[in-house]
Amino acid sequence: MPNANRSNVYRTLVCFGINRVPQEKKQQASTFKEYEPGYLHIDVTYLPKLAGKKQYLFVAIDRATRVLYFEIYENKTAINAVEFLNNCKDFYPFTITHILTDNGLEFTDKFVTKDKQVSGKHKFDKLCSRSEIEHRLTQPVTPKTNGMVERVNGTIKNATVKAITYQNIDEMKQDLNKFLIFYNFNRGHGGLRKEIKVRTPYEALEYWYNLKPDLFIRKPDMFRSVVFESRE
Repeated sequence: MPNANRSNVYRTLVCFGINRVPQEKKQQASTFKEYEPGYLHIDVTYLPKLAGKKQYLFVAIDRATRVLYFEIYENKTAINAVEFLNNCKDFYPFTITHILTDNGLEFTDKFVTKDKQVSGKHKFDKLCSRSEIEHRLTQPVTPKTNGMVERVNGTIKNATVKAITYQNIDEMKQDLNKFLIFYNFNRGHGGLRKEIKVRTPYEALEYWYNLKPDLFIRKPDMFRSVVFESRE
């Protein structure tokens, strides 16, 4: 974490129970076709009810850099999916070119149209079209086809809501924000080490910016400032 005290960083790692880099699993996850930054895997996962209200976490992770973004919503709707995508466009420092989602009604109308085909009239698809983003869908009832974001959903929850019982939404948001910073700037990724010889998503941003700056709309250090200002 840039400009952070080492002891504070270590305490954060211990808090999340991830102060040691886990050993690589014997069975490797299926590999993806190589893409440059800009291919987002997006999903929605449930959070614990607080004050009797449901909470949903909209999650995005970039395939090439593993840069993570998420937001909490009270409803899993197309309107919130559109807002989340607009937020992704503001958050990520590179141009978003592709998105992979499941077939949930917040993302597509494929299974509510008469011919079971995407109509192009869904709010999320309209935003993708205006933004020149290719929206791809997973195979129905096959979560593993969006495995990258499914795995990170578990990582987020294991470090926060499954480890701690929160009394209110503010407590939960505070820990989730801390985890977002930790994940993007400190958490090591075996896949990144293997693919491009870097440890963290932020280092992957720097790698790709040096390699192909034309993909970016902001420099990595500007991205870092945005994340720390909005999440701390």
